[in-house]
Amino acid sequence: MKSCQRQNYRYTARFCEENIWWLIRSLTHQGADIKPMYVLLFSNAEKSILVANQRATEAGSAMLWDYHVVLRAGIDARQWIFDFDTRLAFPEEFVIYRQKTFPQQAVIPAQYRTWVRSIPAALYVTRFYSDRSHMRGRISSDKFPPYSIIQPADGEQPILLTELWDMHKQIEGTEVKPLDRL
Repeated sequence: MKSCQRQNYRYTARFCEENIWWLIRSLTHQGADIKPMYVLLFSNAEKSILVANQRATEAGSAMLWDYHVVLRAGIDARQWIFDFDTRLAFPEEFVIYRQKTFPQQAVIPAQYRTWVRSIPAALYVTRFYSDRSHMRGRISSDKFPPYSIIQPADGEQPILLTELWDMHKQIEGTEVKPLDRL
């Protein structure tokens, strides 16, 4: 895992969902097996999750995200999290990542408790679609990625980012559960 360095992959701040899409493509082009990879989308009904150890805030502080997207990969009988925005290692072991990134859910108000949608990486890389409309008006246009929007593979039914972060929406092939049960 030491050979994976975040600076070797495409990254645009505030576009975690696209960063992970590009990471999956890069890893599979490098020969990685896509089957043990899952995209984890963290959010909740209020679009307000507490996330710690993020590079977008001061060290030791937590911040509110409306959602956050990472890659979970089973490699060498261990589970790893790839998160471009964390202050933790890249990748970090899942157990350490979860412990140092999310507060204990039972001690925080219900509206900030995190839910997780688990999406097989193969499904995500072939069907993910975002027109970036959720960022228009929130950041300046020069902060958007310099490449075209990501669209589903030819003939594939799109799964919209806005559908993925709706934890009440049923999407075939994905699973939603509270963070505590992940």
